[in-house]
Amino acid sequence: MEKYDLKALQSDLRSELVNGLSEESVEMVRELMCRYKSCPKDWDGKETWSDKKYSRTLLDKGNGHYNLMILCWNTSQESPIHNHPNSHCFMKTLKGEVFEELYKNPEMASCDSCSDCKMEKIEDRVYKLNDVAHITDADGLHRVGNKSHVDGAVTLHLYSPPFSSCLKYDDDTGRSTEVPMGFDQDFSEQSCPRSCCVK
Repeated sequence: MEKYDLKALQSDLRSELVNGLSEESVEMVRELMCRYKSCPKDWDGKETWSDKKYSRTLLDKGNGHYNLMILCWNTSQESPIHNHPNSHCFMKTLKGEVFEELYKNPEMASCDSCSDCKMEKIEDRVYKLNDVAHITDADGLHRVGNKSHVDGAVTLHLYSPPFSSCLKYDDDTGRSTEVPMGFDQDFSEQSCPRSCCVK
Protein backbone atom coordinates (compact mmCIF):
# COMPACT_ATOMS: atom_id res chain seq x y z
CA MET A 1 0.00 0.00 0.00
CA GLU A 2 1.41 3.38 -1.04
CA LYS A 3 2.21 5.75 1.80
CA TYR A 4 -0.18 8.65 2.20
CA ASP A 5 2.12 11.63 2.75
CA LEU A 6 1.55 15.35 3.25
CA LYS A 7 1.78 16.07 -0.49
CA ALA A 8 -0.92 13.47 -1.16
CA LEU A 9 -3.08 15.05 1.52
CA GLN A 10 -2.61 18.49 -0.05
CA SER A 11 -3.52 17.11 -3.47
CA ASP A 12 -6.68 15.46 -2.16
CA LEU A 13 -7.70 18.59 -0.24
CA ARG A 14 -7.37 20.64 -3.43
CA SER A 15 -9.57 18.11 -5.25
CA GLU A 16 -12.16 17.95 -2.49
CA LEU A 17 -12.31 21.72 -1.96
CA VAL A 18 -12.06 22.86 -5.58
CA ASN A 19 -15.32 24.80 -5.06
CA GLY A 20 -14.80 25.49 -1.37
CA LEU A 21 -16.00 23.68 1.74
CA SER A 22 -19.65 22.62 1.85
CA GLU A 23 -21.52 21.06 4.75
CA GLU A 24 -21.37 17.78 2.82
CA SER A 25 -17.58 17.88 2.50
CA VAL A 26 -16.80 18.58 6.18
CA GLU A 27 -16.64 14.88 7.06
CA MET A 28 -14.54 14.13 3.96
CA VAL A 29 -11.95 16.73 5.00
CA ARG A 30 -11.87 15.22 8.49
CA GLU A 31 -11.39 11.75 7.01
CA LEU A 32 -8.53 12.93 4.80
CA MET A 33 -6.77 14.58 7.73
CA CYS A 34 -7.26 11.41 9.78
CA ARG A 35 -5.88 9.30 6.93
CA TYR A 36 -2.61 11.22 6.90
CA LYS A 37 -0.28 9.88 9.61
CA SER A 38 2.28 12.31 10.95
CA CYS A 39 5.76 12.06 9.43
CA PRO A 40 8.25 14.76 10.49
CA LYS A 41 10.22 14.58 7.24
CA ASP A 42 7.07 15.80 5.43
CA TRP A 43 7.43 19.24 7.00
CA ASP A 44 11.21 19.26 7.38
CA GLY A 45 12.43 22.83 6.90
CA LYS A 46 8.96 24.27 7.47
CA GLU A 47 9.07 24.37 11.26
CA THR A 48 9.90 27.66 12.94
CA TRP A 49 10.11 28.14 16.69
CA SER A 50 9.91 31.25 18.84
CA ASP A 51 10.38 31.79 22.57
CA LYS A 52 7.77 34.58 22.45
CA LYS A 53 4.73 33.00 20.75
CA TYR A 54 3.57 30.06 18.70
CA SER A 55 4.45 30.32 15.00
CA ARG A 56 2.33 29.95 11.84
CA THR A 57 3.67 28.59 8.54
CA LEU A 58 1.41 28.77 5.49
CA LEU A 59 1.60 25.67 3.28
CA ASP A 60 -1.26 26.21 0.82
CA LYS A 61 -3.75 28.99 0.01
CA GLY A 62 -6.14 26.40 -1.49
CA ASN A 63 -7.06 28.55 -4.50
CA GLY A 64 -8.62 31.05 -2.12
CA HIS A 65 -10.97 28.46 -0.57
CA TYR A 66 -8.87 27.53 2.47
CA ASN A 67 -5.54 27.98 4.23
CA LEU A 68 -3.47 24.95 5.23
CA MET A 69 -0.76 25.69 7.76
CA ILE A 70 1.62 24.27 10.33
CA LEU A 71 1.72 25.77 13.82
CA CYS A 72 4.67 25.22 16.14
CA TRP A 73 4.01 25.49 19.87
CA ASN A 74 7.09 25.91 22.02
CA THR A 75 6.95 24.77 25.63
CA SER A 76 4.08 26.29 27.64
CA GLN A 77 2.79 28.38 24.71
CA GLU A 78 -0.89 28.92 24.03
CA SER A 79 -3.23 31.05 21.96
CA PRO A 80 -5.63 33.57 23.45
CA ILE A 81 -9.30 32.62 23.47
CA HIS A 82 -10.43 33.35 19.92
CA ASN A 83 -13.09 32.80 17.28
CA HIS A 84 -12.99 31.57 13.66
CA PRO A 85 -15.09 34.13 11.77
CA ASN A 86 -17.56 32.20 9.61
CA SER A 87 -14.94 29.50 9.11
CA HIS A 88 -14.43 25.81 9.80
CA CYS A 89 -11.25 25.01 11.74
CA PHE A 90 -9.68 21.54 11.43
CA MET A 91 -6.65 20.72 13.58
CA LYS A 92 -4.42 17.64 13.55
CA THR A 93 -1.67 16.95 16.06
CA LEU A 94 1.58 16.21 14.23
CA LYS A 95 3.96 16.18 17.19
CA GLY A 96 3.53 16.15 20.95
CA GLU A 97 0.20 16.85 22.62
CA VAL A 98 -2.01 19.94 22.61
CA PHE A 99 -4.92 21.02 24.75
CA GLU A 100 -8.11 22.81 23.78
CA GLU A 101 -10.35 24.81 26.10
CA LEU A 102 -13.83 25.41 24.69
CA TYR A 103 -15.73 28.54 25.81
CA LYS A 104 -19.19 30.00 25.39
CA ASN A 105 -19.32 33.01 23.12
CA PRO A 106 -20.13 35.99 25.41
CA GLU A 107 -21.79 37.77 22.50
CA MET A 108 -24.38 34.98 22.35
CA ALA A 109 -24.91 34.70 26.10
CA SER A 110 -27.28 36.78 28.20
CA CYS A 111 -25.56 38.50 31.09
CA ASP A 112 -27.93 41.01 32.67
CA SER A 113 -26.03 41.49 35.91
CA CYS A 114 -22.91 43.04 34.41
CA SER A 115 -21.47 44.57 31.29
CA ASP A 116 -18.29 42.50 31.60
CA CYS A 117 -18.45 38.78 32.31
CA LYS A 118 -15.71 36.22 32.86
CA MET A 119 -15.40 33.77 30.00
CA GLU A 120 -17.35 30.60 30.71
CA LYS A 121 -15.50 27.37 29.94
CA ILE A 122 -17.56 24.56 28.43
CA GLU A 123 -15.04 21.76 28.11
CA ASP A 124 -11.37 20.75 28.31
CA ARG A 125 -9.99 18.51 25.57
CA VAL A 126 -6.59 16.91 24.87
CA TYR A 127 -5.31 15.88 21.44
CA LYS A 128 -2.52 13.36 21.12
CA LEU A 129 -0.47 12.41 18.06
CA ASN A 130 -2.62 12.09 14.90
CA ASP A 131 -5.85 13.17 16.64
CA VAL A 132 -8.07 15.47 14.54
CA ALA A 133 -10.37 18.19 15.89
CA HIS A 134 -13.00 20.36 14.22
CA ILE A 135 -14.66 23.54 15.47
CA THR A 136 -16.84 26.40 14.22
CA ASP A 137 -18.16 29.44 16.04
CA ALA A 138 -21.44 27.56 16.47
CA ASP A 139 -19.55 25.17 18.76
CA GLY A 140 -17.96 27.97 20.75
CA LEU A 141 -14.68 29.83 21.09
CA HIS A 142 -11.44 28.15 22.04
CA ARG A 143 -7.91 28.41 23.32
CA VAL A 144 -5.27 25.94 22.10
CA GLY A 145 -1.79 25.34 23.45
CA ASN A 146 1.04 23.14 24.64
CA LYS A 147 1.21 22.49 28.39
CA SER A 148 4.49 20.61 28.25
CA HIS A 149 7.46 22.27 29.95
CA VAL A 150 9.84 19.96 28.07
CA ASP A 151 8.65 19.21 24.53
CA GLY A 152 7.38 21.36 21.68
CA ALA A 153 4.22 20.48 19.76
CA VAL A 154 3.30 20.81 16.08
CA THR A 155 -0.22 20.99 14.63
CA LEU A 156 -1.65 21.05 11.12
CA HIS A 157 -4.56 23.45 10.61
CA LEU A 158 -7.05 23.97 7.80
CA TYR A 159 -9.32 27.03 7.85
CA SER A 160 -12.10 27.22 5.28
CA PRO A 161 -12.89 29.81 4.18
CA PRO A 162 -9.59 31.52 5.08
CA PHE A 163 -9.62 34.68 7.18
CA SER A 164 -7.09 37.45 7.77
CA SER A 165 -8.27 38.56 11.22
CA CYS A 166 -10.19 37.14 14.16
CA LEU A 167 -11.47 38.23 17.55
CA LYS A 168 -9.55 37.46 20.71
CA TYR A 169 -11.35 37.56 24.06
CA ASP A 170 -10.25 38.73 27.49
CA ASP A 171 -10.55 35.92 30.03
CA ASP A 172 -11.92 38.13 32.81
CA THR A 173 -14.21 40.53 30.94
CA GLY A 174 -15.22 38.68 27.77
CA ARG A 175 -14.38 41.80 25.77
CA SER A 176 -13.25 41.14 22.22
CA THR A 177 -10.47 42.76 20.21
CA GLU A 178 -9.92 42.26 16.49
CA VAL A 179 -6.40 41.07 15.69
CA PRO A 180 -4.70 40.45 12.31
CA MET A 181 -3.60 36.92 11.46
CA GLY A 182 -0.21 36.76 9.76
CA PHE A 183 2.37 34.11 8.92
CA ASP A 184 5.93 33.61 10.08
CA GLN A 185 6.75 31.67 6.89
CA ASP A 186 4.96 31.25 3.56
CA PHE A 187 5.51 28.18 1.39
CA SER A 188 2.24 28.55 -0.51
CA GLU A 189 3.97 29.42 -3.78
CA GLN A 190 5.63 26.00 -3.63
CA SER A 191 2.24 24.26 -3.47
CA CYS A 192 1.98 22.41 -6.72
CA PRO A 193 -1.27 22.16 -8.67
CA ARG A 194 -3.32 19.05 -8.12
CA SER A 195 -2.19 17.46 -11.38
CA CYS A 196 1.52 17.56 -10.60
CA CYS A 197 1.07 15.74 -7.30
CA VAL A 198 -0.77 12.79 -8.80
CA LYS A 199 1.43 9.72 -8.76
